[in-house]
Amino acid sequence: MRNRLRGSTMALVATWAVWSLVSIPAAGQEGAKAGPTNYGGCPTENLAFHRCALEKAKSFNPPRTPDGKPDIQGYWRGREAKGNYSVEAVTADEPLTRSPIMPWMVTDGMLVDPPDRRLPYQPWAAAIGRKGENFKKYIDPRTACGSGGVPRVLSDLSLILQPQGENSVTFLFEDQSVYRIVPTDGRPHIGKNIKLTNGDSVGRWEGNTLVIDVTNLNGYNFLDDSGNFYTDATHLTERLTMIDPNTIHVEATIDDPKAYTKPWKLAWPMVRETNPAFEFLEEACREGEHDVPRFRKAGMRFYRGNNLPSLRPR
Repeated sequence: MRNRLRGSTMALVATWAVWSLVSIPAAGQEGAKAGPTNYGGCPTENLAFHRCALEKAKSFNPPRTPDGKPDIQGYWRGREAKGNYSVEAVTADEPLTRSPIMPWMVTDGMLVDPPDRRLPYQPWAAAIGRKGENFKKYIDPRTACGSGGVPRVLSDLSLILQPQGENSVTFLFEDQSVYRIVPTDGRPHIGKNIKLTNGDSVGRWEGNTLVIDVTNLNGYNFLDDSGNFYTDATHLTERLTMIDPNTIHVEATIDDPKAYTKPWKLAWPMVRETNPAFEFLEEACREGEHDVPRFRKAGMRFYRGNNLPSLRPR
């Protein structure tokens, strides 16, 4: 099966596991194939990769498009981006690592700042994220066939295009058939009262780095399967930098003064898909989808972000 099943299916069974856990002795990883030992010459663990990639980017000269911009076109897979479970660390004592359906993987998480690698929630928000109110009461928008949101959608499979003669970068995602067109022509953001699920993305090149400035978010997304979240006050900055011909270092900074005490950062690698026979498959999530009605029957609700009274600061 193609890895595209990892998207909404994984989010779905992770939520289902809330009431379907049984005790089994291990996290279901015995006999697994050995993974890569490095990405672009950097360690696979996210924090170590982040620190190494920042150094490698200083000396790597990427391929160029005809207009001289770094050429980041191609198919890319997010790696070590376990944000579909939790952007924070998942420890071995987490019950869902023993799920018989889709066991969560033990991981150090995607956070690279703050130094303790914990989300700097304000007290009111901590009880909603981290397998709190969101996880227990609401259906992950991705499970309900919606976008994973930014930056989560970059942790999966994407096709990046840089149309010749246009000042833009286009992202096509196999996950839920989402796409993003990021203009790099210096235009301003749209009006601040317009709120969108994936926000308004405006890009620029800083040397070899594509910087994507994202505003106008409606806060209707989860960051991961644990229900960690941001609000409609978020200003998000993504930085994509090639560190070798087949590896992109992704860094995302979330600045949300409504839910967090300070800005914080995620980082992970994107690795080029080099199989010449590879192609996207349609993510036809809504066709024959039967699990969301079951969740609704069990009392779970569609997530509408911090606009719901129960998700406002108190």
